[in-house]
Amino acid sequence: MSESALTERIARLERTARRDRILALGALALALATAQAPAATPLVVRDAGGGTATLSATGLAVRDGARTLRNVIGLDKDLYPSLDLYDSTGAIRQSMYLLTDRPVLRQFDKAGKRRAEMFLASDTQNGEFVIRDASDVTRAAAFIGTKGLPEAAFYGTDGQVRAYLSTDDVSPYLVMKDKAGNSRVVMGGYASGRMGMDVRNAAGTAVWSKP
Repeated sequence: MSESALTERIARLERTARRDRILALGALALALATAQAPAATPLVVRDAGGGTATLSATGLAVRDGARTLRNVIGLDKDLYPSLDLYDSTGAIRQSMYLLTDRPVLRQFDKAGKRRAEMFLASDTQNGEFVIRDASDVTRAAAFIGTKGLPEAAFYGTDGQVRAYLSTDDVSPYLVMKDKAGNSRVVMGGYASGRMGMDVRNAAGTAVWSKP
């Protein structure tokens, strides 16, 4: 092999080596740029009584000296901001959420059943207050209805409304219903403007009226 041919071959090898180094460095840079960062280690602060506050990427959790969870604030499993309060046994007793379309405040009994709830209605954005029994059935509610009137409603164990009280700018009125949902007692202002009360049969016919 001539000296000129050897020189040219060495030059080609050096160019190939430089190109391979550039490609390798580029691949390494891309890998570093796209690699996920390792999970951050939660920060734990302890007091003299054994209580802790743990700060993580999703929120803050506070435990008492018995290691019982008492308070959590941050993002829940559905990534909604929330505040949860627990009693000394670790049972949740109150929660506050900011859901997609409404804020909600809930209170729970010792068994973890939601018993009272305050929120804004999704359709009207009016405030509502609801009381439930241990079977999670709504039994009483106070709210602004779809007509913009304040209402208080009372429900049977089947969750069906049995009575409601409301008022407009003219007069208040009370309606009582049977199990089938028929209005059986109606008290308040009539379309004529007078005040009175009707007692009706299951067909909706008044069988007694005053005045």
